[in-house]
Amino acid sequence: MLHSRVQLSTLVLATVAIFDLATTILLLGRGFSEGNPIFRWLLALGPWAFVFGKAALLAGPILLLEYARTKKPALAESATWVAALLYLFLYISHILKLW
Repeated sequence: MLHSRVQLSTLVLATVAIFDLATTILLLGRGFSEGNPIFRWLLALGPWAFVFGKAALLAGPILLLEYARTKKPALAESATWVAALLYLFLYISHILKLW
């Protein structure tokens, strides 16, 4: 498993998450507040807790999806694309609400 290539679906999911994190940090710096109560709590603990929490809550599901990929590759690939597209949809819809 360590020698397998990273799938495009996993890269897309991780990329959306990185854009979400970067946008959130930028907006927080401009006076916006975090809407998610879990991440708001982490942010109250400090910026590193917030970043670590965002990373952990992304890494966990990705690791589960990658494990599932070893058992049922087609299902895991579909699930990863669904997760990536839903995340992208939510990300874009939240950004558009700010305009």
